[in-house]
Amino acid sequence: MTRVEIGQAVRRQEDFRFLTGRGRYIDDIDMEGQARGVVLRSSHAHAVINSIDVADALEAPGVLLIVTGRDWIAEGFGPMPTKSGVRKNRDGSELHEPPRHCFAIDRVRYVGEPVAFVVAETEAAAIEARDLIVVDYDELPAVVDGVAALKPGAPRIWDDIPANLCLDFELGDERAVDAAFGKAAHVVTLDLVNNRVTAVPIEPRGCVASYDPETETFTLYNATQNVHANAATFAENVLKIDKDRLHHIAPDVGGGFGAKNSAYPESPMALYAARKLNRPVKWINSRIESFLSDTHGRGQTSRVQLALDGDGRFLALRTETVGGIGAYCWTVGPFTPTAGSARTQGGPYDFPAIYYRGRAVFTNTAPMDPYRGAGRPEATFQIERIIEFAARKLGFDPVELRRKNLMPPDMLPHTTPMGLNVDCGDFPRVFERTLGLADQAGLAERAGSARRRGRRFGFAVAPYLECTGGGPREYAGVGFRAGGAISLSVGSQSTGMGHETSMAQLLAARLGVDFERIEYHQGDTEKTPIGGGHGGSRGLEIGGNAVAQAADEVIGKAKAVAAHLLQSRTDDVAFAAGVFRGSGASVSMAEVIEASFDPKLLPGNLSPGCLDTGATFERGEVSVPNGCHAAAVEVDPETGFVEVVGYWVVDDFGTIINPLLADGQVMGGIAQGIGQALSEEIVYDEDSGQLITASLMDYGLPRADGVPNMVIEYYQGAPTAKNPLGVKGAGEAGCVGSLPAVVNAVLDALKDDGVRHIDMPLTPEKVWRAIADPNAGGPVDLMGDVL
Repeated sequence: MTRVEIGQAVRRQEDFRFLTGRGRYIDDIDMEGQARGVVLRSSHAHAVINSIDVADALEAPGVLLIVTGRDWIAEGFGPMPTKSGVRKNRDGSELHEPPRHCFAIDRVRYVGEPVAFVVAETEAAAIEARDLIVVDYDELPAVVDGVAALKPGAPRIWDDIPANLCLDFELGDERAVDAAFGKAAHVVTLDLVNNRVTAVPIEPRGCVASYDPETETFTLYNATQNVHANAATFAENVLKIDKDRLHHIAPDVGGGFGAKNSAYPESPMALYAARKLNRPVKWINSRIESFLSDTHGRGQTSRVQLALDGDGRFLALRTETVGGIGAYCWTVGPFTPTAGSARTQGGPYDFPAIYYRGRAVFTNTAPMDPYRGAGRPEATFQIERIIEFAARKLGFDPVELRRKNLMPPDMLPHTTPMGLNVDCGDFPRVFERTLGLADQAGLAERAGSARRRGRRFGFAVAPYLECTGGGPREYAGVGFRAGGAISLSVGSQSTGMGHETSMAQLLAARLGVDFERIEYHQGDTEKTPIGGGHGGSRGLEIGGNAVAQAADEVIGKAKAVAAHLLQSRTDDVAFAAGVFRGSGASVSMAEVIEASFDPKLLPGNLSPGCLDTGATFERGEVSVPNGCHAAAVEVDPETGFVEVVGYWVVDDFGTIINPLLADGQVMGGIAQGIGQALSEEIVYDEDSGQLITASLMDYGLPRADGVPNMVIEYYQGAPTAKNPLGVKGAGEAGCVGSLPAVVNAVLDALKDDGVRHIDMPLTPEKVWRAIADPNAGGPVDLMGDVL
């Protein structure tokens, strides 16, 4: 048995299960008598559906059911709503929200949109029948770029939505920014693209649905990040039933990164089919279908403007962004290019004035929804790119320009012009420590070594400031069993980040019991009354504090039992390090737990089970993680190939519960950032709207040899007072700082070649072409006449 503490690098206890093939993922779940479902998806980006002929498909061997959009509407099922936290336009009017049904109804609006659901005895039979369905389409013009969708004459995706505009949002003081720009010594402007990407979790989406006609209840196993919210959407909004009739369970989930947070249409399809056929129905997405139908992220085109005085002090920042969100609002799609990217504008710098305008625009593409960071990486990339660009253009040293504009510690707490309460931190200290880890003094020597090998060397530093998000309430339940086992059920959810270890570690340390006694439960609507799942780096900030609160309540209850055993008054009993002390004697928490099952050892007002506890924690304000990244790269000018040769990070996550798990989160986020910076991009054909990057042969995921060793440290001198544990979310920070660190390092390497800007991803071809002709690729006017 093992005792653990907060801050200890406890190894992940779930890894033995995963590494020995004992994990239970969605495709491992099979129910007796189950049928298999497949989806017929639109082959057009924009078209009218004249008819759907399923006659031959219904006659195919093994076919049990075929459902189309018209069938769906006839059943009276409803659309899935957006839950975007921003719904008002700049003029106070409501955002435009078209109905999002599980199927295309009379018109398809992106390649991959569901047109029919086929259920058969086997997956092979369902696929054969799907190929026999004949859809008569009248193709319509499509638009796949957000800026192009705003322009006069662009194809209208929804007849009743002018200019394809979903939401026009602003934040900040436009007049103050205009005034600052008017008196500035320098105004620097840069148009840039934050490329559209997708999560590509190692496990594709899938579900298994069943129905019990006797109780009229459903069970849904689903590869999802958020069982409670999605169960409510599927039950109440779509199927029009009480959510208590749907038991929603997430087994082990092989990665999510935001893409499995959304409410997708396939689960309601499977639930309906299970009830219609009175047998379980299983659906598993293929990898190519995942590229077509999973949510995408990022996808913004922005104009960023920085005003500076003659000494390089920042006076104001103006950012105007257009985000193409796909054909629907999806779950929270309009949020990311609007408030999601506005909150952390300006980063950790002392900006007197900031103005942000973001527009969410409909396009004939797959849906956009949160992807790891959901706005904060976009904001950090915008500010760090314009700073680097301004430094090169105006002759400032990029490191010194950042140094002189960072918020000093005595400025905190501070409310930024975006309304974000930055309560604590030491940005200059973190900045200098990162430069120290990177050995800034040795950069010239490394650059010389690279030149002698025919390579260009580049270095960049990127401070960042972000904030957490996700649902503000979380539940943790602690139950005790005779024999010593302790059940911990939490409404937040791991999709591979180690909650089974960190949450158990937190409870075990708080109670002073053996770590191995904790049995962890998550992702089950019957295990917790509420749950916010995973998203917004909320795991320990919300879920961890719920566990700590539940532990404290257990301790409070256990004091009464301990006092009885010690023949002391409850007020005279103290608890520390797993031991209750009073009247010169002591008793351990383990002994108290054991005594709680024996009525003879309990005070008269208590009965067995008296220590079981459920606690709900509610966050007040979001925490503000921050830190600094630095990257070193080498570029081969003959091929344009970029190698990341060094990476250093200092993060301020407040209290670190488990540094080993924190390291994993940082590394994973950085790897995804490197992927987006150098190779990943979702590309649609501009004319047809066809997805060009629809497989792993076309979509450039980072490989192991492209991710460098990383030096990671934590600054814990500023735990936040916004929650009892003092934690600041860690899950998305790696993505936030890595984009500008890598891109700016590449541009530093190419500065002597005259290259000032390249839009992500910085593929070898792009880099090679930029070296060959520095004026060909940018900076260019990307926003045109839509501002």
